[in-house]
Amino acid sequence: MINPDNLQAGQIQRKLQSKNFILIKNEKNNHGLWNDDISLVGQINAEGAQEIFDGWVACNHCFTAYRTHSKTTTEQNRKNYGLRPFHDHLKECKAKQNKVVNNIQSSVSTASSSKTSTQPSISQFAYNKNQLNENLAAKLKDAELKFVVAGSHSFNTLENGGLLDLLQVGIEIGAKNGLINIKDIFYGRKTIRQEAINKFELFVSSIRSLLDEPVKRHCVAATSDLWTDDMVKRTYLDFTVFWTDDNYGLHHCLLRCKHFANETKTTINIWSEIEQIFKGFDLSFGDTPIVTDQGANMVAAFKLTDEARFPCMAHRCNTTIETAWNRLDTKNTQFSTFNTAIKDIRKYVQQSGGIQENLEKTIKNTSVTRPWRSYFNVHDSLHTSYEQLLTILRHRNEQHRLYQIDPVLLGAIADLMKSFSLIFDSLEFANVPTFQNVVPSYYMIKNYVQPNKNDLFIIAELKVELLNSLEEKYAPSITELHWIASFLDPSFKNFSFIDDLEYLDKKKKTVHKGIHILATDLFDQSNSTFSSITQDTSTSADTPSSKRFKQDPFADFRQKTASPSSAVFPTKRAWTVELDRQIQIYENFQLDSDYNNNPLSFWKNQKDAINMLANIAKSLFVIPASSAESERHFSIAGQIVTEQRSLLDPDTIEALVVLKEAYINNMWPASVTSSKKIVTLD
Repeated sequence: MINPDNLQAGQIQRKLQSKNFILIKNEKNNHGLWNDDISLVGQINAEGAQEIFDGWVACNHCFTAYRTHSKTTTEQNRKNYGLRPFHDHLKECKAKQNKVVNNIQSSVSTASSSKTSTQPSISQFAYNKNQLNENLAAKLKDAELKFVVAGSHSFNTLENGGLLDLLQVGIEIGAKNGLINIKDIFYGRKTIRQEAINKFELFVSSIRSLLDEPVKRHCVAATSDLWTDDMVKRTYLDFTVFWTDDNYGLHHCLLRCKHFANETKTTINIWSEIEQIFKGFDLSFGDTPIVTDQGANMVAAFKLTDEARFPCMAHRCNTTIETAWNRLDTKNTQFSTFNTAIKDIRKYVQQSGGIQENLEKTIKNTSVTRPWRSYFNVHDSLHTSYEQLLTILRHRNEQHRLYQIDPVLLGAIADLMKSFSLIFDSLEFANVPTFQNVVPSYYMIKNYVQPNKNDLFIIAELKVELLNSLEEKYAPSITELHWIASFLDPSFKNFSFIDDLEYLDKKKKTVHKGIHILATDLFDQSNSTFSSITQDTSTSADTPSSKRFKQDPFADFRQKTASPSSAVFPTKRAWTVELDRQIQIYENFQLDSDYNNNPLSFWKNQKDAINMLANIAKSLFVIPASSAESERHFSIAGQIVTEQRSLLDPDTIEALVVLKEAYINNMWPASVTSSKKIVTLD
């Protein structure tokens, strides 16, 4: 194995030229130079794997090597030299200059032979900002700084894709029309506001078409929640939809962030707004699962028509913690005193200057729209910065503010809450299935809060309260569909997290029954996938097929009886036998070691071999475990509705929130033209 500290720049260049060493792309790229001009240096080792030489990079054009870090010190540390030497090198690199000239000549040659009259794009700047003359470079920096200062934008805005797209269009206009005054072509706020409304309506229209097929295949779910802005006190109804496609990909987008005009958030008013959204996007009543929190009126709204509503399990987990916390606070004086001291020091730090900036981790106050993070964030931040905070308070003669906070107990609580934070992660994802994580999360929490003989007395008491509230708040919210989802995730199909074998056997039987119910609804005689399975030999070929009975797939799980007429399903016996056969195949399936923990990926690979289960899985894993995505949208809305932007009307706010989510999800609608017909929402 080569020691990189013993290598020399000239040696590396020669080895690269002779192909004994190789250039390796930096996957942790955080600077534009890594894209085209420089790479890490390494070799292919005896095992055939890439081996990177720490502290070395080389020019992609001439293989000149430079150190990015010093040699290893006696403390096994390296000093970071940065990439400054490369900036100077690239200005003089003849190999790169030759490539640029060749690219320009190639572009000009291509353009002259083309029938179009568009100006060619010169690659990489003759064109890299480092190649600009000093005067233009200074003007560019000055203009970027003016943008940040004049609009009170963050420095991060300069790297935002939206701004870069805007500037790129400006460059294209200039390249085509020559030097022009930007004020002559730049649109104003009124025009762009109308463009936002038009683009929003176009997006809505396109999503209607996109959802048509998933709705027919029962592969759509949603989350919904209410939010009131802090400034104008308007209420908005978020409605986010999830769907799976034929390729077993999971997608989501925000459909509406609709102004809730009713002053009273009654059950009838909430359902009236949601019903309009259902009708507006042709969603199916009764079989579009909706995930919400436990707000009484929200829960009651979906009961009006007996919709398939599922609880947000992140909220349920948070309620578990909150209930246990408050009970112990009431019972245990020491814990109550500790909590009061935590609140007081947080308030003091927030109101005092010169403290937060000197701490390793700033003392957190809340977690904004997702409060379930607060228990961990608050105690972890205070635990991490405890010693620094104590030192600062001593200088101020305020150290008494920490006397009631036991640092050992603080650390123990932070460790316990960290376990819950990991649970929240598993329930909050939007781009991968999460519904299957609900049942295992229950057992993980139960395991986390088992008393230990080494626990502090208060921690032991808190764990007892957590165990009790877990059974009261979290466990009753677990539905049979959650169990089926866990079964259909190959990671959990054997329910190895359950020790009680008798209970395990009972649950498996219940799960099998539930799968049959779901298959009954998904079964379609017109579906060629099942035609060979479901053909009824006792029925004449000339007999017209019966009309399919539209059955609520979630009826049995809401204490209803699902009993379609046997005349509607003449081949029920045949597909039941086939379904049992597929369940047996799946239960005996050996999971590959490279499984990526995404059950949809697994079922995509099995959709031909065990197609009935695969279709059930696709319709089930579309349901999210929590309404965290709606909470994220409220964070976006909170950044838009500020004191400086308090006069924005609700339609504009909705358009901006929905379009930002569309931009994040790479679902930005095509440009709106005057000839484009726009479908307007009520």
